[in-house]
Amino acid sequence: MANNFIKKHGVALIHISRYLLTVKPHDRLRTIDELSAELGCSVGYIATAIKKIEAEGAVTLDRRGRNGTFISNLDYCQLIRLSEFGNMVCAMPLPYTKHYEGLASGLKAQISVPFYFAHMRGADVRAECLKNGIYDIAIMSRLAAEHYVASGDLDIALELGPNTYVSEHRLIYRKGELHNIKRVGVDPSSPDQKLLTETYFKGQNVDIVEAPYNECLELIANNTIDASIWDLSDDELLTSMGLSGTSISHVSDCEKASSAVLTVSKKAQHVKILIDHMVDTNNLLQHQNDVVSGKVIPTY
Repeated sequence: MANNFIKKHGVALIHISRYLLTVKPHDRLRTIDELSAELGCSVGYIATAIKKIEAEGAVTLDRRGRNGTFISNLDYCQLIRLSEFGNMVCAMPLPYTKHYEGLASGLKAQISVPFYFAHMRGADVRAECLKNGIYDIAIMSRLAAEHYVASGDLDIALELGPNTYVSEHRLIYRKGELHNIKRVGVDPSSPDQKLLTETYFKGQNVDIVEAPYNECLELIANNTIDASIWDLSDDELLTSMGLSGTSISHVSDCEKASSAVLTVSKKAQHVKILIDHMVDTNNLLQHQNDVVSGKVIPTY
């Protein structure tokens, strides 16, 4: 019986703390009955949890009788502690560029709860894991994120601006074959590559060939496909493979495709608030720039 009480009280304490992360001073506190119905806990557990959070100094409440209870002050550091996030996991692309390494290292340096990364190819996969509650945060381009936000599943928690996700997108092809492109490789799990390819080749007679993103260069070099839109900026690698690249910066949505964002599930607004309070955008961008320039060795 005692263990059951401790377990239910702990669940109520965590949920109320996370709820309080989503509100601001002067907001009206939801009623105990409302919170009880939402969390599936008795009103007694909810009331006890609120008193505990007050006693810890994480919230100061102004009780106004029939007019309700209002929040006077919030201590976000205490609320984060009481929320017991445990390990937080961020899904992001495979760290094959300094831009990605800079983001990972910069976030790791700022987020004070245990923070880890799951590296995976394809924004579709990252978004699906986020929607299913497998991970807490996902890094992707603003172009991809807007698609998932429009579907009602995800929210953008932090926008970092142009050239923070990739330096630039280019059309990659065999040297001297720019005007002989017939087969274009596209990874179906990459919304960026798919949308940019559709825009660039609109009205042209080309065949779209499914190709894993990380294999596109090799497939171009061995004549399986003729071209692919990629974010590679390593000219030496292209030259060694007999390939060339041309900028597609004139293509609409290219800026969005180069902009990094942090996304969260719409059901996890407390994570969005956590990012807002823990991550300093200017410091993150400076850290990324220092990693890209070689001034800082990334640690993540």
